[in-house]
Amino acid sequence: MSLFVIFALFLGIIWMLCKPRSDPYGLFHLAFNRQSGDAPPKTEWLNMGLWRGTSEFPKACRALALKLVQAADLRAGSRVLDVGHGTGESLIFLLSDPSVPRPSSLKGITSLSLHHTRSLERVSRLEVKEVDIALYQDDAVFRANSATKNHPLDPNSAAVFDVILALDCAYHFKTRQDFMRQSFQRLAPGGRIALADICLDASELTSWRRFLIFSVLRVMPLENGVSMDRYVEQLKSIGYVNVTMDDISEDVFPGFVRFLKGRGIGWKIFGFVMGWLYSSGARFVIASGSRDPNY
Repeated sequence: MSLFVIFALFLGIIWMLCKPRSDPYGLFHLAFNRQSGDAPPKTEWLNMGLWRGTSEFPKACRALALKLVQAADLRAGSRVLDVGHGTGESLIFLLSDPSVPRPSSLKGITSLSLHHTRSLERVSRLEVKEVDIALYQDDAVFRANSATKNHPLDPNSAAVFDVILALDCAYHFKTRQDFMRQSFQRLAPGGRIALADICLDASELTSWRRFLIFSVLRVMPLENGVSMDRYVEQLKSIGYVNVTMDDISEDVFPGFVRFLKGRGIGWKIFGFVMGWLYSSGARFVIASGSRDPNY
């Protein structure tokens, strides 16, 4: 590696390690959403975006959310679970965007208290009466000691979903495979899961890259560091059918990196780290699969 690469990675590591682990996101994304004249911003998107034909963060984020919904084959009247919804923009998108068929029920779950509270406030302002809405604060993966009553993925729950969405978050879950397995049990026959996610094959990385990505930067748990082929195998082994995997990396990473590098030194360093991940083999994908209608 060149001295520049080493220095930039070092700064990126320091920057990421200094972020509070209990709340790694907070509300920094409000500044990302702000357009000229916006105060406060009109949207609160928090994903890497689909940058085909745009250089604006909110438009890129909405485009990625729409692609995910289309992969899920969302239909009017569906019972939907939105996992890792940030401060609620994806919930508002599902409840009000004219391009999205309106669900009959919408459940959401996020692990961050600040995001949960803000989502409740923002969704309540919509005054949507025809959709049954319930939001929960907890880990995406159900655990026996969960503090949340009626966790959407509790195996003892009566909840059933036609669509489960995970927009740019499942690579954080511990583990993603557990999440996909629990989701399968809560899907109605014919129901579909769709994930906008990152694949990164840990077995293909050199030891020092693997150490930086999984132990130092903690981009994702090591168990989630799988190839696209392995990801598909995991979905199929759980029981999903009609599994699809769409590599959209070229429309995600370069645009997101350019955006970050235009936002000051801290984000420029983070943009470099994201570009380095991309060059190390990270791929942004839309993965989806269904529960057999006869299952």
